[in-house]
Amino acid sequence: MEKSRRILIISNLYPPQVLGGYERSIADFARLLHHLGHQVLVLTTDNPAFATSHVSQSYPDPTVERCLTLAGEWRRGSGTDWFTPAEVERISQLNLNALADWISRFQPDVALAGNIDFLGVHLLEFLLSREIPVAHYVMNMAPSYLPERTPNSLLHRYITCSNWLTDVLREGNYPTETTKTIYPGAIVEEFYQDALPTRDRLRIAYASIVMLYKGADVLVEALSLLNAMGVDFSATFAGDTLEPQFVEELKRFIESEGFLDRVTFAGPLSRQELKELYKTHNVLVFPSRFQEPFGISQIEAMAAGLALITSGTGGAAEIVEHGVNGLKFESENPFALAEALSYLVSNPEEWEAIAQQGQQKAMTQFTQRKAVEELIELLEELIAYKHSEAYKIAVSKKHQVGTFALMLPSDHNLDAYQATWKRYDKALGYISQITFKKYPNSTAIDIGANVGDTAALIRTYNKNVPLLCVEGNPEFLFYLETNAQQIGNVKIAKCFIGNDNKEVDAEKISSHGGTTSVLEAVKSGAKHSIPMQSLATLFQSYSQFRTSKLLKIDTDGYDFQIIQSSLEILKTHQPILFFEYDIFVTPNGERESLLTLQALTEIGYEKFIIYDNFGNYLLSLTAMDGDRFYDLNAYLRSNHKKSGRAVVYYLDICAFSQQDIDLFEQIRSQELSH
Repeated sequence: MEKSRRILIISNLYPPQVLGGYERSIADFARLLHHLGHQVLVLTTDNPAFATSHVSQSYPDPTVERCLTLAGEWRRGSGTDWFTPAEVERISQLNLNALADWISRFQPDVALAGNIDFLGVHLLEFLLSREIPVAHYVMNMAPSYLPERTPNSLLHRYITCSNWLTDVLREGNYPTETTKTIYPGAIVEEFYQDALPTRDRLRIAYASIVMLYKGADVLVEALSLLNAMGVDFSATFAGDTLEPQFVEELKRFIESEGFLDRVTFAGPLSRQELKELYKTHNVLVFPSRFQEPFGISQIEAMAAGLALITSGTGGAAEIVEHGVNGLKFESENPFALAEALSYLVSNPEEWEAIAQQGQQKAMTQFTQRKAVEELIELLEELIAYKHSEAYKIAVSKKHQVGTFALMLPSDHNLDAYQATWKRYDKALGYISQITFKKYPNSTAIDIGANVGDTAALIRTYNKNVPLLCVEGNPEFLFYLETNAQQIGNVKIAKCFIGNDNKEVDAEKISSHGGTTSVLEAVKSGAKHSIPMQSLATLFQSYSQFRTSKLLKIDTDGYDFQIIQSSLEILKTHQPILFFEYDIFVTPNGERESLLTLQALTEIGYEKFIIYDNFGNYLLSLTAMDGDRFYDLNAYLRSNHKKSGRAVVYYLDICAFSQQDIDLFEQIRSQELSH
């Protein structure tokens, strides 16, 4: 990855609070991505009951916010339980609110989801609705929701921890066409030992949650058989449990068989404690009867030089080749497991070779670094696809503006607004028609051209008027360029209008629902910047438009600054000026609005037609009606802050100089007749 990315990670648990390998893997990915220079934010829950001391000595944690809440719980001794539907709904809304807040603050480029049990797929759906690509790393038998709830987005991809799991998802009717298998690997460097453990006798390790489905009882029965055969051994069971009674039953059986002094139940271990465990053991038994998606503890033990004996269920079978770098035995068969263990004792050379080959495979094929490189490649593919023409075409929609069927981004609100409010963004059509009847050889400038909807409206009423569309937001440029081809006679300036020698940080542009704000993005020296220039500088490249008679400005908060910085040009050419009048975008918006109108009257603008934000004609004012703008501001302020639910957020103003009073009268008369 050539550039630093903002990567959001969602996981139901995160170390030191863990249940098993899933959350440990996600944490290792988070740490290594952070170590490689990416900005990583982890959103997770706070469940101290599952606290261990799982920390990484190699890489520090990124920022971790425990702001989410589980909508169910793992009950020790009774499995899993969701809360009541009402409580689940309440928690889900809290989680969505927290996610929305962090999206706004962090502005992620891409998201990586881990285990979302008790969190819900709606979190992923919310990310995708904001066009944030999501890679969901599945390490369980299913992604915690039914196939029909799979997010319907081209920006969603599954990652699985084994080819076997990909097949399982496919057979379960989950869409897997774009699924990629990435073996999660392990930070094998932390477990690696130069010298293989001594093989004086069997010193057996079990490292997993101690549950029936993990086959702990199968190992205990195999140990009983070894004991009866007179094979010397010791065994340590490392791992927590959700069923304490199951562990007690194992202990009672071991005691009844007479080898309790050779078995230790160590409970949950930290990473460091697990490494120390492997230093004193020489075999890892992985006896799971459950169809394992993968089995990271196998990799860690192999890296430490332990010989691996595994039931090889599910994806775990992809880790070892029997007799080469590990041994496989029939799942749930303690006799086969006891035979495999005794085989090592009887064949010390093969034991050593298996341990060596297993260590070599772990250190070359299952490293965390290799897994993260593959993960980064996939995340980059998702980010690139989001910005590709193929994606934009695939998710675009058509909307009729005048005589043109325009292509819009999927989240653009223009079509919905115009379906609801019939005059929304329509006034410039007949304003331009009347303007260019008087000035048939003139031109028009559209600052904040968006996807070209204003250009399409003007062209519908004026077949030959040259148009200059100014747009700096790369999210809209593709649509603008595509639409401009059918509109015709359109030039596009890829910049923002403002002060010369300023830049807009492309990563801080706020775009949502078809609008753009750059107020928080204007800065110098941005790493990924888009130029900002004054109108005067723009005209050096587009001199044809210097004397344009129609100038439209719609920049969601920057209109007043643009007008103030362009007063000399406006005074000289006095175009019909159509701009957005929004007093709430900047902290000093009310003062800026009044100063801007005063400046316009001082350079010769005398008449003003006011529209509400639905495109409806409101009233007309003259340069002598300055106090009425105070009244309008008071109305906007009251509506915005006191009405309970704001309706009119802003106004649009069309300004006319003394030389175009006749146009003002024609347009006003037309509005009154409507």
